[in-house]
Amino acid sequence: MRLPFSQLFVCLLLTNLWAVVAHAEISEKDTITTLESFFSALSVENYGNGDLEKIVTDDFVIFEMGQRFTLPEFKEFLASANYTDWVSTRWVLSNHTITSAQESSHIFYQNDGVFIFPSAGDPEKLSKQQNMWLESALVVKEGEILKLKFLQSENVTRVETDLDDVD
Repeated sequence: MRLPFSQLFVCLLLTNLWAVVAHAEISEKDTITTLESFFSALSVENYGNGDLEKIVTDDFVIFEMGQRFTLPEFKEFLASANYTDWVSTRWVLSNHTITSAQESSHIFYQNDGVFIFPSAGDPEKLSKQQNMWLESALVVKEGEILKLKFLQSENVTRVETDLDDVD
């Protein structure tokens, strides 16, 4: 049995369309969402609930403050800063530039963060730290899940001020 030319054409078109969809690049939206999920998991409100470990690869590396950290090493670094005692952490990501492929996506962006934490000099007072970083990250597919594999952070500005009493 012979297929009419129009039916054959439609079959070929659908086959090619499926091949394109099945091998689509990681979207910019999904890349940004993955990165925002990392910072949400890192926030003092969510830190320690297991989300951070779910959003990064097993071989995740972060370059922060001139040092290389694996996730366990970065968590030790945060513990040394009494991170769980901090009051607030907020990040705003902007000025994204994203390059995507089928299995990975690279993003560089500006990150403006504000932290409120007990003052090192007087635990009855709070300090506010405003930072601006330029950062770069690699997002990869693990199966059908997007995860953060690498993050490089360069602090451009940091301003710290003392706030009123903790009460």
